[in-house]
Amino acid sequence: MNFLDSIKKEILSKNIKERHCKKGFLAGLIRGSGSLYEDGENVGLLIRAADEETAMYIESSLKNLFDYDVREVSVAEDKLNKKDKFYLSISGDGSYEILQSLGILFEKDGELAVNLKFYGDITEKECCLRSFIRGLFVATGNCTLPNENESSSTGYHLELNFSHYTPALETSEKLAEFGVLTKITRRRDGYIVYIKSAEEIKDFLAFLPAPVSVLKLTDLMINRELSNNSNRQKNCDLGNVNKQVEAAAKQIEAIKRISETIGLDTLKKDLAETAKARVENPEETLSELAERLAVTKSCLNHRLRKLVLIASEL
Repeated sequence: MNFLDSIKKEILSKNIKERHCKKGFLAGLIRGSGSLYEDGENVGLLIRAADEETAMYIESSLKNLFDYDVREVSVAEDKLNKKDKFYLSISGDGSYEILQSLGILFEKDGELAVNLKFYGDITEKECCLRSFIRGLFVATGNCTLPNENESSSTGYHLELNFSHYTPALETSEKLAEFGVLTKITRRRDGYIVYIKSAEEIKDFLAFLPAPVSVLKLTDLMINRELSNNSNRQKNCDLGNVNKQVEAAAKQIEAIKRISETIGLDTLKKDLAETAKARVENPEETLSELAERLAVTKSCLNHRLRKLVLIASEL
């Protein structure tokens, strides 16, 4: 199970006690995945569910809240994701009551009209607002993490999808009121509210709230940081080794030049001993070579620099 599925599973398993919060959650689900259609003289609603668990949750919610039995559930294969999608149809006389109660339809000049504003009476209470956005995330949210699978090189990313700019802006502003900072961008024929910071994703999950998912993300962040620190240390160690090898090669080349021009016997005794030791032990580090010659590392470094300087003047 990937991280997105685990978030949605946690959300759907949450026991919502208050009726007004249940309505808020269902309203968020429908806002994110429902579409209206004409059903004779009535208005019908088609709800798309990404999996059977979500479809069953919507069915049971409609029954518990409105005593409405969903008469039609169809299944279609999503060829892109190779998963089945479930479609629930709400129609008939009961559809008006449901849509009005969830704030999707409202009366205007004696007639019913579509309410384009996502946030109103249904989300007036903070608990209902959180429920609404949980439902919205289940319906239209997505979340990916770095190295979540071998074929993905993506970073931290969470998003909510909207067909219009106004609800995207409203959602971004609502989240900002609770310290969750998001950005908005256009994507094809819609808009997305998105987060690319691990800490901000944690804030969003805590806002829902989805505490188990927060802990999972925190654990991933800690493990990733430990891995990065380990890799940085390895890279640092490798870099130091490469520098040592390059320095040793440069020193040996200098000693060879001195040997072929003026000869090592022309050098002072300490420099000649150092030159011979370096040539005979090319793979030893400065510390190892200093110990061999019974001198300090600083002293050895000074001698080797002197040899390189002598060679550069020849």
